[in-house]
Order: sequence, then structure tokens, then C-alpha cells
Amino acid sequence: MSLYLMAKDLPVLEIGQGECRILHRELLPFSLRKDRLELEDFYGTWMNSRALQLSRSNSKMILNSMRVSQTNAYRICQTCHGASLTDMYWFKDKEEEKELTWNEVSLFRNDISRAMASTALVGDVFRGRGRIHTPELTTQGVAAKAWVRRGDELYLYKIGKKELAASAILDVLGFAHVPYYKVDGAELDSVVTARNKERIQALGERVVKCRLIASEERSMVNFEDFQMYCQENGANAFDEALELDRLHYLEMQIADYILNNIDRHGANWGFFMNNETGRLEKLYPLMDHDQAFSDVEGMRSQTTEQNLDLETAALLAQTELHVDLNRILQMEQPEGISEKQWNQVQRRTAELDEHWRIYESEL
Repeated sequence: MSLYLMAKDLPVLEIGQGECRILHRELLPFSLRKDRLELEDFYGTWMNSRALQLSRSNSKMILNSMRVSQTNAYRICQTCHGASLTDMYWFKDKEEEKELTWNEVSLFRNDISRAMASTALVGDVFRGRGRIHTPELTTQGVAAKAWVRRGDELYLYKIGKKELAASAILDVLGFAHVPYYKVDGAELDSVVTARNKERIQALGERVVKCRLIASEERSMVNFEDFQMYCQENGANAFDEALELDRLHYLEMQIADYILNNIDRHGANWGFFMNNETGRLEKLYPLMDHDQAFSDVEGMRSQTTEQNLDLETAALLAQTELHVDLNRILQMEQPEGISEKQWNQVQRRTAELDEHWRIYESEL
């Protein structure tokens, strides 16, 4: 089989029998920006990280509905030509699909299946027929979630009320983040059945939504992929992140400690990329906080080169940013977390403020 990896309508990589031929290195996905590529780089690294993972809620219902393999990443991606709502990449058969265009496969341009969204979000049986456009086969993460088009906008719906509290706290701090909103009334009825709505409410959860932040003009490059690129090219990924967007990088350290976010792994933060030039622009806003407000103390930072705990990483950032932390101490308890969790947020905030002032006084 001979394939083209496409960046919109431009072939950037040719995958043939036993070899890969680079056509436009500067526009390849960052994990593939090497001087020489092997088939394992494409099928093993890029494809495996792109395909829907079985650890995601309702993943088996999605794959069963599409009659797709649960173990073969290529087969999963092939169903949607590898198209995603995070970037401009997709692939096609070099000969059989040579006339296929970005306009025909793009998830940004085409209607996406509302029936598949219900399957992805709450596990309903898929009722669609024939070929559909769906981003669910290439959407990452473990929480129950689904993409829905409303007018000209695309929204990610997910089950996770903690996002509401995290969003409110980050608003008060003035940090760049993806705002989340609760879904109620007729809008909620349009995406879940009455039975599933009762089940979600019985679990004490809510359906929330946020607007898509990627576009046809800019892709999202997660830190994990960028780190692979830096290792290949002799650069330090953490130094590069600081140089590119120091403010938002340091804000992330403070946010993750205050929220006690235990899930800021390398695929959960990253950069915007200009789709025309292939160059990184800045960090994209903070997102994915459904694992925040943990009771676990002393968690290690996953976003610093040094082996620091979250509090130390936040303190080092605060000595430079001087964020007014009293704004959190003066706000009311936000929706989405318990009183105990809110007390823990205030305690961490107060301790960070106290430790920073002690540090400043000793200089």
C-alpha cells in the first residue's frame, strides 16, 4: 500500500513499500520531523498516538458502531482518513484516492455525526447509516466526551463538573485557559436522552462544553510530540517552551498547584502551530482539568525539567510573576467542587502566598 500524508491538500510525506519519502519536512507533524523516517515512525509513533485509545470512556461502543478493529491503530484512523479536530493532517491512498481533497475529509468544514456524538458522550447505540464524518476516532483523553457542531462553531461536550470550578478559578487569576460552560435545558436534551440525563445527575456529575480552539489556520502540537522533535534535533524542550511563551508557561505552574491538577502530562498541554509556515507560535490555553482538585498531596510536576513537586514549581513561578493570589481567597466557592475541595484550594493558595512573601523578604 502506498499512502500520502497530507497537510490540507499538500502531500508532505510519501509512505511506500518499505520506506518513507519526506516531501516537506517543515510541514510534517513535529513527531515526524526527522532527517530520515522509517515506517515505524509513521505507523508506530504517529498513527498509534492519533487513534482513539481503548482507555477512553465509551471507546468500545464507538469502535463497535463503526465496525472497526479495537487493536489496529491504522484501521481505526483509516475510517476517517486520520482527520482530526486538532490539526490539518490526514492521509489517503496514493493511487485509489488520488482525487480526494481536504474539502471532502476536513472535520472543520463538513457536518459531523450527531448520532455518533451521543454514542461517544453517553454510550448510546449508534443509529447512523453509511459513511459519516466523525472526530471521535481521533479524539484523545479518557473522559466521556463528544464533538457537536452548533451553527458555525464546534464544541467539545464532556462529563466533568470540575471543569466549571477550574474555569472560574482561572478566570479570577486572569490566566489564559479554555472556558467551560454547563449544558442545561433543551441543549442538554438534544445530546442525551432523559434516561442518561438522570444517570449523569445521579452520579453527581454535569455535562459541560467548551469551544474548539484549533482551526484550519492553526494546529495544536502537544508537548510530548514537541519533546520528541527536540530530542531528535539536539534542543531542550523546556528551554524552548520558556523562550517561546514564558508567561503562560509560568502561569501553568501556579495553576496546577492551586488546582492540584495531577494530570498535566505531555499530551495535555502544548503549542499552537501556524499551518501555513509550520512554526510554533505560543502555548495554547490551559485545558482539561477533570483530574484536578485531587486529595493527593506532594504530587510531582510533569511540566518542569527538574524533579520538583507542584508547590515548589509554583513558588518558583510566583517569585517571577507576583500574581495577586488574594483574588482567590476573596472569591466565593465555585460550582463543581465540594466544600472540602474548595477549602483545600484556599489552603494551597494561602500557603503559596505566605511562602512567596517569606522568600521575598529574605532577598
